[in-house]
Amino acid sequence: MLDILSDLNEPQRRAVAHRDGPLLVLAGAGSGKTRVITRRVVHLIAGGVAPQNILALTFTNKAAGEMSERIAALGTPRGATIGTFHALCARLLREFATEAQLDAGYSIYDRDDQLRLMRQALEAAGLKGGRLTPSVAHARISNAKNELKTPTEVSAEAASFGDEQVAEAYAAYQRLLRDNNALDFDDLLLKTALLLRDRPELRRLLGERYRYVLIDEYQDTNHAQYIIAHGIALHHENICATGDPDQSIYAWRGANVRNILEFEADYPNATVVRLEENYRSTRAILAAASQLISHNRRRKHKDLWTSRTGGADVRVVHCDTGRAEAQAVAERIEAAARRGLDYGDMAVFYRVNSLSRVLEETLFRASIPYRVARGVEFFNRREVKDLLAYMKLLVNPADDLSCRRIINTPTRGIGHTTLSRLTARAGATGVSLLEAAAQAESDDLGAAAAKRVRGFAEMMHALAGNLNHSVREIAEDVYRRSGIAEALSAEDEERRQQRANVEEVINTAAEFDELAGGTLSDYLYQVSLVSDLDHFEGTGGAVTLMTLHAAKGLEFPAVFVVGCEDGLLPFRRDFGPSDAGESDVEEERRLTFVGMTRAKDELTLSCARRRRMRGQNKPCAASCFLSELGAEGVRIEDLTTPQRPLNVRHRGGFFSGEVARGAQTAADEERMIIEAMADEEAEQPPPEYQYLGPGCRVQHPKFGFGTVMHLQRRWPDTRAEIVFDDVGPKKIVLRHVELELL
Repeated sequence: MLDILSDLNEPQRRAVAHRDGPLLVLAGAGSGKTRVITRRVVHLIAGGVAPQNILALTFTNKAAGEMSERIAALGTPRGATIGTFHALCARLLREFATEAQLDAGYSIYDRDDQLRLMRQALEAAGLKGGRLTPSVAHARISNAKNELKTPTEVSAEAASFGDEQVAEAYAAYQRLLRDNNALDFDDLLLKTALLLRDRPELRRLLGERYRYVLIDEYQDTNHAQYIIAHGIALHHENICATGDPDQSIYAWRGANVRNILEFEADYPNATVVRLEENYRSTRAILAAASQLISHNRRRKHKDLWTSRTGGADVRVVHCDTGRAEAQAVAERIEAAARRGLDYGDMAVFYRVNSLSRVLEETLFRASIPYRVARGVEFFNRREVKDLLAYMKLLVNPADDLSCRRIINTPTRGIGHTTLSRLTARAGATGVSLLEAAAQAESDDLGAAAAKRVRGFAEMMHALAGNLNHSVREIAEDVYRRSGIAEALSAEDEERRQQRANVEEVINTAAEFDELAGGTLSDYLYQVSLVSDLDHFEGTGGAVTLMTLHAAKGLEFPAVFVVGCEDGLLPFRRDFGPSDAGESDVEEERRLTFVGMTRAKDELTLSCARRRRMRGQNKPCAASCFLSELGAEGVRIEDLTTPQRPLNVRHRGGFFSGEVARGAQTAADEERMIIEAMADEEAEQPPPEYQYLGPGCRVQHPKFGFGTVMHLQRRWPDTRAEIVFDDVGPKKIVLRHVELELL
């Protein structure tokens, strides 16, 4: 026991040693939060609590894996449930499928699948082609689910025609999910929360099973997660919530900072422990970040401090243009590298992805290695999704979305006309698409088409006969017998890369067999719940470029935050006079605070006097947040061009010549600024394509869904090479078509 507590500071020890009753741990940035949670699990088990009676919840598989590894490293017996909210819900919904009115073999649809289904839902509801796009409808429905609202409730609360359309789309979307025996990510939370809310016997059962509930990043919980956590802990109240209101940055996806701010109102007898010693950042960084966040009203006060000595001042750099800003960042990166700092120890954060373009070009010209941490997961690549779709259909034969994806992948002569007729046949007879394929008749499809369709169904039936094999063996069998292996056998670079990706899926299946074990269904649930952050493993000697939201949970010795201007940070979509509410500004301030506290040794914040916005170069005002940093440990560097001197007349001589030369120098510098801005204007695509890049998922009005592989030439002659799911690769001139970025 002494070993568990001996290397902790006093507040950490109090949090770890707390036994029964509600506990709120207000963990400041870099204060050792993960150590407290893992040690608390170990302490409970050492004190006699059975591992299976402990539930620890977090938000990424990566964080859950780190917890499990730390606990195991301390010699603690296995058995505690440690994972994400979504993983817990997926497990419970399989266990209580009957109570949730589900088939236990349900599929989990990722965002790409959800948007496909949403398009079908809009068409089924007669809303296709209207103002309600699939992405907007999906976002509105996601918010409703997080608030535990059903389609009927959304319809009853509709205050406008647009609200009524969302309710209709919601109802159609849920019908399609039910027909496919599928859930989306929000359904996992919604259905579990409703079970805990409406079924007292399940609350008691789960409360007895999980006697101690620990929740990491509690400030990021939404309403559904709040109901789940408190439902399980309702009777024993052994709930430990760990988090920081100052780092609540996900309101846009349903997170409610009130959950942590009102924890003491929910549990009046709660013990509150503040972790205020920061082990990450220098005093200057902490002072500036603390001064900034102190301007928020909706928070719980903490005094962050560190025992570290030394460290450079926080630098605030003012530049003329976005390009000048990128150049200043590149020069400072090069200077840090000359001092011995590895490129992989440096990161550049921005509020919106569009700011990365000029940074990438500047770093490339300077031969500085960089990596953009975008939101495209390995498991969202086309060839990977194809292989997984076969396995999903094996587990869930009612999954028409997966069936439609692979029935002609690789190409086996089943065209759109055949598929449309088969879909109509399935709808008329009330069977799944796969079952309709097995029953295909010549009268409906023609002899040749019916034979090909039945051949597909027979292949799937044969593959299903091996479901008792290991997941690796199933994956290899699907890879060979589906025709994917043959289709990717060519030796060109694209096919080699796709083949490597599919083989990596087989590797993940083998690792699953070795480490976790279980059925193909278990493996697919695990894969479905992988997030982008789970794949971030460092940059291997390259500077990281990423959004401020993506930076949460990471740390770097040197951090640059660019675009610190009014309209960008705090962000406003109209870039006009502020109409954002106080809560919006406070969240933007929290986001800036999160970015600043990722820095360990060096922090630079920069802004531009002018920047290209919505196709125009516009004057920018420095972010109000920069004036809120205080003066302690903050150094201002003004790299902007001096204003043009006044036209002062002299009678000649030395002073006259100096004034003339000064005026000419100022004019030359101003001309250079204008030319730089014109260069930005010429190279920048329109706003709808600012986020477009390799790996992005798009929708073409004719060709459907696809993945961008390459972008060539500068605007307005930019061409995109896109591999479409249904028609394969196409080269498209962007200004001639309207692509929807998903």
